[in-house]
Order: sequence, then C-alpha cells, then structure tokens
Amino acid sequence: MVRCLRLAALLAAVLAASAPARADVAAEAYAAMGLKAQDVLTGSVFTARVLPGEAKQVVAIVTHFTGRKDDADAVDVRLEVYRKDGAALVSVYSRDLGKENGGFVGRGDLELLDLDGDGVSEIVVSYDQLGNPMVQRRAGEVIVHEPAGFRVAWSGDLEYDATRAARDVPQDRRDRFVRRLDPGATIRTHGITLFMTKKVIAVAGERLPEPKEIRETFPLRPAPQP
Repeated sequence: MVRCLRLAALLAAVLAASAPARADVAAEAYAAMGLKAQDVLTGSVFTARVLPGEAKQVVAIVTHFTGRKDDADAVDVRLEVYRKDGAALVSVYSRDLGKENGGFVGRGDLELLDLDGDGVSEIVVSYDQLGNPMVQRRAGEVIVHEPAGFRVAWSGDLEYDATRAARDVPQDRRDRFVRRLDPGATIRTHGITLFMTKKVIAVAGERLPEPKEIRETFPLRPAPQP
C-alpha cells in the first residue's frame, strides 16, 4: 500500500509539472517567434522548469502558416524554449520541424513530464508527417536536458498506418500501430529507461484478429555512476 501511495504521489508530480501559459505569455512567445496571431493554426505554450534551478521557462510548439504557397512548406511546426530575461524572452533551444523533415508537417503538440522525479520536466513533442497522403504518421520525440544542453533521447512513430499504401510501401512495412508513453513505469526507473506500450493493429497489410500489445523499452538516460 505504501509503495502504491508513493507511486501515486510521483505520478501526480509528473502530471502537475507544468501549467498552460497565460494568454499574454503565449502572445509574447508568438511575438518572439516572429509570428502574427492570425498565422497561428494551433499553439501549445507552457511555463515549467525544463532547466535546472528555481526559475521557470516558457516552452512553446506552434503550427503556423508560413506565407509560402508550396504544399510542402505552406505550414510549419516550430518548437521553442525561452528563458525570461527581464521582460524579454531569450531562446535557449529551437527546432524547425518542417525544415528538418523537408516540409509536410502539421498538428504539433507538446507535453512536459518529469520522468525522473528531479523537479525538471522532460519535453515530449508530437506532430504529423504528411509527405505521403496514403500513410498516416505521427512522429514523436522525448527531449531531455543534460549538462551539455538539450538532447533528443528518443524519436519514432507514435501513430503509423501504411495499410493503404500498397503502391508506395513494401509489403513487410504496411503495418498499423499506436504507441503510448508509460510515465509510471518510466519514473520507477528514475528516468533511466523509457517505457512505451505499442498496440499493433495490422502487420504487413493484414489486420490482426485482435490488437496485440507489446511492451517496449528504450534507454533514456545513463544510469548513475556508483
């Protein structure tokens, strides 16, 4: 019972690690990114500690119109981490996910979760990859902060469905699955191992009689040295 209560408390801390930013802070973040409000399609802006110390930072992921006309880059998804310097926002980490992926991105989203219980949140990013209209892909990343700076500790598909892409995708890759991060199992390892549950719905174009759940583990941080 004590162990269950302790885990419940840890999970509550994970989920309470961040708070949506006030409207004025969100507006400041958009302005710092050089965006006008009318160009923003969706935006997730949080205030949380993602750097060591007592101060909170502003973390934003924004899906926006670029003003360009090509299908590939008419919409972009950008991630920014800002620290406060007086009334100004100063960028400490920046990603242009459209540029990194050659365009065709959309619907960026963001979670901040303290996965190792140290009071500093890890950054969990997700966004659509739209390069192939016959393949449904939602990419994800888990970003951690280390003494050298931010690092992408895990990246992969959170949602993938290539069952309709008979012409474009080899038979053995025409799968369909959904991944979900397991914060409780991850925090039990003090953030050393990332746990995910992968629900497989179809394999090689064939739908399974029942979805199959697979427990996956990935390295997140090095184990502490004795």
